Amino acid sequence: MKTAIVSSLLSLGLLAGACGKSKDDNKTIQQIPNQLAGTYKTDCSKQGVMGLGSALRQVNFTAVGDFDRKETYFAGNSCTETTALTYRTTGTVQSVGSLPSDSTLDMLNFTVSDTYITPGTDALVKTLNTTKFCGKTDWALNQEAQVSALSCENFTIKKGDVIQDVYDDRSGTLYFGKKFALLLNNSGARPTSVDLDTPYHKQ
Repeated sequence: MKTAIVSSLLSLGLLAGACGKSKDDNKTIQQIPNQLAGTYKTDCSKQGVMGLGSALRQVNFTAVGDFDRKETYFAGNSCTETTALTYRTTGTVQSVGSLPSDSTLDMLNFTVSDTYITPGTDALVKTLNTTKFCGKTDWALNQEAQVSALSCENFTIKKGDVIQDVYDDRSGTLYFGKKFALLLNNSGARPTSVDLDTPYHKQ
């Protein structure tokens, strides 16, 4: 079980640093469209990690282009139990125009500033400390820990890495690329379609 947990957390650690610098960096960068500013939340999803059964996702965009992205995981499948794990990423977001291959989709670049993990159960705290995850032995219950500058299982999450994505704004409901969960984009390539199963509703 500990091995499964560490492996799953390793996948979390790879999220922010798995992408290189964007190929679109030399384009004229626009501010995000005004209508994007705000907080968006998903419904309860059964797409969990490390044996956790459900998740809620939230992203907040400011008018000046900051973002705060949060994944909240629960042991059961209804998102009503005590939070087991929270993974949060902050940074800046920039609009880079329409997707060349599909003009109905718009492109965003997320630049990572910081990433955080918050364990929500005693069992997870014990596992993180026992395995010295991210080189830390002071994980504490419900205490957010910044991990953006740490080496997590021989992988360093890098401030400044750019994650390329796409989105579709349908009357205030946003659909992001299929790997937007946890800002996962292992290949570094920009997605060319959106995940219609995971709408983000404006609050």
